[in-house]
Amino acid sequence: MKTGLPFLLGFAWVPIIWMVLTALLGPVLYVLTGSWVITQLIIVIFAFLFTYLLLTVFRRFNKRVYSEKSE
Repeated sequence: MKTGLPFLLGFAWVPIIWMVLTALLGPVLYVLTGSWVITQLIIVIFAFLFTYLLLTVFRRFNKRVYSEKSE
């Protein structure tokens, strides 16, 4: 992978993951916290962490696939 491509991929996927987490966890976190601001802050942190973990997995998978010699 090129060096800047994972950052571009992460930049594109964070809003998508944020919307999915908001739909799934938003109502539950709102009941627990009582504030949409705190709920969204927690969800944004989860979205960045989840995107970072996905990019780490994809980088490791990429190194395994392309480092093997094709015969």
